[in-house]
Amino acid sequence: MTNNVKAAALIALALAIGAMGIYVADADDAPGAAVIGLLLMIGAVVLGVKAARNRLPAWAARTALAVGVLMAAFAAFLTHSVAVTAPLFAQPQDVPSVIDSAPSPQYAAAVERARELVRAAVLEQNLPGVSVAVGAGGTIVWAEGFGWRDVETRTPVTPNTRFNIGTAASAVTAAAVAPLGLTNTGAESAAEWSPEHIGEPEEDFPLFTIIRHVIFQPIGLVPAEYPLPDDRATFYVPRSDDNPLRGRRLMYMRDLACCAGKMASYSTASDLVRIGLASDGGINGELAGGTVMSLMTLRDSGIVVAVLSNIAHANTSALGLKIGDAFAKQAR
Repeated sequence: MTNNVKAAALIALALAIGAMGIYVADADDAPGAAVIGLLLMIGAVVLGVKAARNRLPAWAARTALAVGVLMAAFAAFLTHSVAVTAPLFAQPQDVPSVIDSAPSPQYAAAVERARELVRAAVLEQNLPGVSVAVGAGGTIVWAEGFGWRDVETRTPVTPNTRFNIGTAASAVTAAAVAPLGLTNTGAESAAEWSPEHIGEPEEDFPLFTIIRHVIFQPIGLVPAEYPLPDDRATFYVPRSDDNPLRGRRLMYMRDLACCAGKMASYSTASDLVRIGLASDGGINGELAGGTVMSLMTLRDSGIVVAVLSNIAHANTSALGLKIGDAFAKQAR
């Protein structure tokens, strides 16, 4: 076989592998898809350079290889970024949910309506995860988690998932928590919520972070930081402006520790409802300039609703009002 034929065959193979790499990286946003695409595209670059090696000076071949590898890495990064901005759930039925125990028959219809409302809000706002609890008659009548507490690992939200409640820390003081015996409410170091120290000087250089997340962790060379231990939710902010529909990024560690003496205050939806039942009050909590939770008491019915999300600028108050109305109608 002549050199020209060999070169043509290698170039054709390189193009096929490169196309396969782009397809694999773009077709699946699960962890590891981008790295598979990256490796396939690098293989295509190597084959292409090998095909042209006999026709190029050595320095030109090496330069082409280096530039090609960098372009492949950049393409994989772009693919990963596209996956981050894509809608998390295509249909309401795609939003997973976890419940500890079935609601009483008295509130069965209200719970079904509330589930529809939550799933609709998750799709409309592109929320990663939501935790909801409702109290009536001095007790919790419903608690359920929806979506992901960590997007990359697709770890589901459960009723026991702990959420950072931001500026609502004022509602979970020791005086309010201690008499109720709450075990999933408190404050701790923000480093527990941001193991990579996102946005701080000690955070890794972005290129190292990309390599660790996109290459080393999917193939098991480096342990994963996420999902966070002890049922903590991973927190995000919109990538631009204040709209979760524009995609998300990890929240800066300093934003996670905005209150309570630079500590991260946390709770669950059920614990917040217990506080609401005891205090007959309500509060909204913010992180990074956007709402992440709402606790409210409907004065006419006495129903208490807590809605928490793990992305800033979630419209939790509007969702809470709709859920409260559904239960109030059922209670009449």
